[in-house]
Amino acid sequence: MRENAASAAKWTLAALIVQIAAAVCIGKVGALAGAALMAVCYLMNGWAAWRLRCFAALGAALVGCVLTLLLPNGTNPAWIGNMLVNLLFLLLYLPMQRGFDRRFRAQDASEQTLRIGRTWALTTLIQRGASMMGFLPLFEGQAELSVAQGAYTTLFTFQVALEIIALLAAVVSYVWMVRYLWRAKTLLKEQVEE
Repeated sequence: MRENAASAAKWTLAALIVQIAAAVCIGKVGALAGAALMAVCYLMNGWAAWRLRCFAALGAALVGCVLTLLLPNGTNPAWIGNMLVNLLFLLLYLPMQRGFDRRFRAQDASEQTLRIGRTWALTTLIQRGASMMGFLPLFEGQAELSVAQGAYTTLFTFQVALEIIALLAAVVSYVWMVRYLWRAKTLLKEQVEE
């Protein structure tokens, strides 16, 4: 099982690289290329979830892959699409983090390692929650209204604050995610070799 967990960490790290490439492709190449890469990202995460025996994350990855292929424009910032993508990533990453934590606890990993995992989970929740709230229909048209009035509306200011929180939490989340998964890949592999 430790070998599977070490492999799952490698696949999750590789999937993150593909996810970043997908985001770049959506902006530079086109939505279809980005959607294809996102489908690959979901499949890679699904394989990692299977290796970790984390079936909730596996289900989220498969649903994400199917939706990405059926609705290649589902990456647009519409409210429902945004909610769905954020929920899928929560259902993907949070159970996987708990799965890695179980493997670490079984090997008496340091408290620092477990704290990195908890930081990843917490910042992921903050990031995805703030992102979902920032796209609520309540905020629709606030940018245009602010321009028309010549001053920021209260709702637009709140929306911008949510977007800043989501962006900062995303940076922290992905940094801690990489640290945690790298540690999982290294420590669990070393324990297998011993």
